[in-house]
Amino acid sequence: MQNRLSVIAAVASLAIAMPVLAQAGSGKGGGPRGGGPETRTEATQTKDGAIIQWFATLDRGLAEAKRTGKPILFVSGAPHCSGVSGMWCPGKVKIDNGWLLKDDVIAASKDFVCIRLTSYESASEAAFVSKIEGNPVNTVFAILAPDGTPAVEVKGLGRGPGELFEDTAAMVKKMGEVAAKYPAHGADVTPALPITLDARLGLAVASADLQPLVMVVSAEAAARTALEAKVAKVAWSPEMRGRFAYASTKSAKDVALTDASGAKQSVLIIEPDVFGASGKVVAEVSAADVDAKLAATMRDASAKHVRAEKSRRQLKQMALAKGIFFQTGIPVTGKKEAEDREKYRQEMEAAKKARAAG
Repeated sequence: MQNRLSVIAAVASLAIAMPVLAQAGSGKGGGPRGGGPETRTEATQTKDGAIIQWFATLDRGLAEAKRTGKPILFVSGAPHCSGVSGMWCPGKVKIDNGWLLKDDVIAASKDFVCIRLTSYESASEAAFVSKIEGNPVNTVFAILAPDGTPAVEVKGLGRGPGELFEDTAAMVKKMGEVAAKYPAHGADVTPALPITLDARLGLAVASADLQPLVMVVSAEAAARTALEAKVAKVAWSPEMRGRFAYASTKSAKDVALTDASGAKQSVLIIEPDVFGASGKVVAEVSAADVDAKLAATMRDASAKHVRAEKSRRQLKQMALAKGIFFQTGIPVTGKKEAEDREKYRQEMEAAKKARAAG
C-alpha cells in the first residue's frame, strides 16, 4: 500500500458545505494553543518534546501503576456530545485547554501513570469512577495513589482540577509532593500498548483528539498480544509518545474502513472521519515488517497528518444530515447529557422523515 497521508476524504467533501472546517493552526506552524469549548486542540509539548500519553483502559493503567509504583493522573471524558461523536464533551475540553495542555503539567506528569477513560463505555470502569466521585458522569478528574485510591482529597463534584487547585502552579506543586511519596521503579520496561476498549472507540477517540489511529489486527490472541508489544515500543518512544490513538482488534472488519487490504495480521494507520464513525487506511505494515518499518511509517504519518478544527454546532448539523448517532456501551447517567441525547435523537428522526418525504 502506498504510504501517503492526505486530508480525510470525509472532511474534504463536507468542507465544501461547511467551509469553517479548516486545518488547525494553518499559517501559524502547528496546532492552536487554545480554542475554547468549540475545538479540541492538539496537546502542547514541553521544550524536550514531551506530550502526555494516556492509558485508555482502567485495567492497563492500573497494572502499570502497580508495576511501577507511580501515582495516577486520572481523567474521564466522552468523545461525543449529545449523541454526536468526533469531539470531546465540553467539560473535558475545558480541563485540557485550561490545565492538562500546560507545559509544567505535562512535565510533572512524567512521574505519573496517566489514565484517561472513555465515559459511559464500561460498567466496571463506571463503578471505579463512582468510588472516586460518587457518580460516573462524563467528566471526572482525580489524582490517585498507585492502588487507585485518592491521593488528593476530591472536592466539589470531582469534575476538574479547578475544584482542587487555584492554578496550574498549585497543581504542579501538589503533583510533585504526591510523586515524592511514591517513588517509581521498573522504568526500563516498556509499558503495555495504551489501546482503547475496542476499535469502535479507537476511531471515536482519534477523531476527537484530531489524531491518526494505530490499529493492531490479528485473529489470534497470542499473536495479537505479541504484535501489541512491538507496537508499544514505538508508541512509548519519546518522538511518538502522545501523537496517536491506539486500538487492537481481531479483524479490521470490526469497524468501517476504506482501503484496507484485508490482511489477517498487520498494523494499520487510519485517518478517522470527522465523526470517528469510519476511517481511511493510509498506511499498513505487515506483522513481519513491524520491527523494521513501523517507526518510520508512524513518523511519516504523524508528519503528514492534517488536523481540522471542529465547531460543535456545525458538527451537529452535519451529523443530522448524515444520520450519525453515537451509541454508548452503557446507559448515560448524566441527566443533562441523557436529555440532550434524546433531543438530538428526535431531531435526527425528524430530519430522516423529512428527507424521505421530500
